[in-house]
Amino acid sequence: MLSDRICLLARDLEAASELRELVAQCHPFHEILTLDSADPAKRQDFLLSLGSAKPDLVFVEVRTFQDLAEVLEPAVRADPMLPLVVYGRKIDNHTYLELHRLGFGNRILHLPAKREALDRVLANMRSTRVGPPPLAAELCPVVSFLPGKPGSGASTAAWHFANFTAQRLGRHVALVDLDLNCGVQAIFGSVLSSMSLFDVISVVDHTGRLPDREYLPSRGGVDILSTNRRCRSSRIDSRLFDNFLAAVRAAYPLVIVDHSGNWERFSVQALQLSSLVFCVSANDYLSLAQTYRVVSLMEEEGVRGSVSLLLNRHGSRFGVPLEEAERLSGLQVAASLPNCFAHLQQSVLRNCLVDPGSPYAASMARLAAETLRSLKLFDSPEPAPIPQWEDSRGWRAIFRLQRPRNASMLAQGHPRS
Repeated sequence: MLSDRICLLARDLEAASELRELVAQCHPFHEILTLDSADPAKRQDFLLSLGSAKPDLVFVEVRTFQDLAEVLEPAVRADPMLPLVVYGRKIDNHTYLELHRLGFGNRILHLPAKREALDRVLANMRSTRVGPPPLAAELCPVVSFLPGKPGSGASTAAWHFANFTAQRLGRHVALVDLDLNCGVQAIFGSVLSSMSLFDVISVVDHTGRLPDREYLPSRGGVDILSTNRRCRSSRIDSRLFDNFLAAVRAAYPLVIVDHSGNWERFSVQALQLSSLVFCVSANDYLSLAQTYRVVSLMEEEGVRGSVSLLLNRHGSRFGVPLEEAERLSGLQVAASLPNCFAHLQQSVLRNCLVDPGSPYAASMARLAAETLRSLKLFDSPEPAPIPQWEDSRGWRAIFRLQRPRNASMLAQGHPRS
């Protein structure tokens, strides 16, 4: 029974003795127990004891990734609410970064230390939350963008959708980029910030709320939560991500999630919480066939009912009719976006949104308005139906950009050279 005790899990007994003196000054009436974390049997006994009673505090010595894998992570899995503090004389740089990503950034005590440093760490760990967790009814809806295959334009669609919804609502919306390797949302927004997605998740874990908006990277009315760098070996704990997503939904009227093909556990959690999921696919046979395989994964995760098809690059010479696209993908078409590669390319070069007068912008604006209306976030007269781009001449006719033709020439036919 380890209740009313403070446990020190240590490999370096000299460092544990130094920490023991500091802890005795802060908690003079607690029994302090030192356990050899290098002994697998003693580690197992400690984890089993948590089922009956857990200590008031647990200090875990961490120096390398081996300590993370053998001591810290098993303790977190055994009891996610266990009050853990990390300490050590010298922590490896990569291990130190991993501790921040796991949410222990404010729970690290570097030895040698004074009592004030220990008091500060304990105060950060035990800081009271701002308020009770928000009720489900108070959380805003989530809209997810998932590519049918890489390069289908899901990230571009999510970026423009977020901006158009922010303009319609007149409020800031959150855009969460779950691509941990090469997310492009920060590139689209052209923002540089030291506050990455991992940092925001850590802040939520410690305080129960998001950082102040002035610290978040933002462009226009969109607050961008992205990794800002390549993170091949990084992971996001599902429990921490669930708390983070609840905090974001409580702070914004709408949350847009760019999954970028991420099928990790935390990404699937976001899909399951989404009111709408737009599966973005190009309008060709290969893309639609691959999208069909993604749909089968959605059925396994139980999110098939909220998924619809966003048909991109419709109107190209390789495009198929809408009915055929629905049959090949197994999804109902929510909207189709025109083949406006030139406009989008120019917008990236100018570091801005696509030209507001372009067909892509008009179609995305209609999709944003219709989505907000279906989510009951925006009330206005019924708009014109979202245009369906039937061929390369269809969008020109809708915007009255089609060239007038000479009737006599049409009658006679064009002369052949």
